[in-house]
Parts: sequence; C-alpha cells; structure tokens
Amino acid sequence: MKFKKLLFIALMLIAIKSWGNSAPWVGATLEGLPCNGGGQGFGPYDYSHRAGLDEQLHIVEGAHFTPEVENLLNGKSSTLEGDLNYTLRAWPNHHRALLSIIKYQLNINKKITPGKLSTPPECYLQRAIRFSPEDVGSYSLFGHYLRKTGHTDEAAKYYQKALAIDPKNAKVAYSFSFLLIDLKRYEEAVKYAKIAYQQDAKTPNALKQKLEKLGAWKE
Repeated sequence: MKFKKLLFIALMLIAIKSWGNSAPWVGATLEGLPCNGGGQGFGPYDYSHRAGLDEQLHIVEGAHFTPEVENLLNGKSSTLEGDLNYTLRAWPNHHRALLSIIKYQLNINKKITPGKLSTPPECYLQRAIRFSPEDVGSYSLFGHYLRKTGHTDEAAKYYQKALAIDPKNAKVAYSFSFLLIDLKRYEEAVKYAKIAYQQDAKTPNALKQKLEKLGAWKE
C-alpha cells in the first residue's frame, strides 16, 4: 500500500509539472483562418520526453489512439477525428498521431474520405512546434504535409529548421532531398541525399536512383 501511495504521488507530481506547460493554439490555417482545436484537458505532455511518462501515454493511447485509430479505420472512444483530437490535445507533438491526422486530411483532399476536419493538420503542427520547439519530428512532419499539399517553398523552410536542430538526421535529409528534386535544386538534393546515405546504411536506394536518372548524382 505504501508503494502504491508513493507511486500515485510521483505520478501526480509529474502531471502537475506537465500541466504547467502551455500548449495554446497558434498560427493560422492554410486558408488564413485562426487556428483553434478545443480546450486543454489531460496533459499536455511532450512526446519527445515520453520516457518516464508511460502511464500517461498508456491512458491516452489505450483509450484514443489504438491501431484502428492510427490506421484511420474507426474511432475507439469517440469518432475517428475525436480520438485523434484528444490524443493530440494531450500529447501535442505525438508523431504518429500527427502523421495520422495528416493522412486523414490528404484522404479528404483526394476525395477518398468524405467530410471536413474541424481542425486541420497545420494547426496541430504549429501547436506542436510551439509546445516543443526542439522536436525535429514536428518540423519534418510539417514539411511533409506542406509538400503533399503543394506548398513546396514553405515545406523547404520546415525541413531546413529540422536539419538545423539535427544536421545528421538521415530520415529528414532523405525527405528533404526528394523535395529539392521537386524544386529542381539538384545540387542541394545530392548534398542531402549523401548525408542520408552516410548516416544510415539502410536508406532506400530510390533516392540515389532518381538522382542518377537526372544525371545529378556523381560519386
């Protein structure tokens, strides 16, 4: 009983510390409207510091971010959008949930999924960056989303911000290189492609092959 009491006190202290962090809605939608996504409930917690917050993460993921929700099949405790919203309000920079909300919006854009999101991905992403400004994942995901929606120049800025924090991040360098190919900035694309291959031997060959076909890759 004494151990359980101490554990409860420890969890409460962690929670109180986390509640002291602010996670306001900031920025605007791609259409220029102010971002808003509802009030703060449980949390907010920083996903990049989730080690030691297993209980808080389990509470949210167990009830709102199941594999079915993550893969956009159906909701768990609410609607699909409601569960994703709850997850991201509690964990603003939850990388997998951010990717799911991005896929949701892209499916809507492609007419695969009907309807309209109450809060678009760009609002969750700006909030995530405001909440945890050193989290490379949020910048990279924003770059990915902006590229997929045709905002390529803006996408480049977010990839550059991610790499300013972590210059040797192979995954970010790989994605950024593909964007630079879209922008026909081939010399820079090769530069970041080589960073990706130098940092991770498992980096797919698709990028190198594309640059070779363009005549840009030189050993």
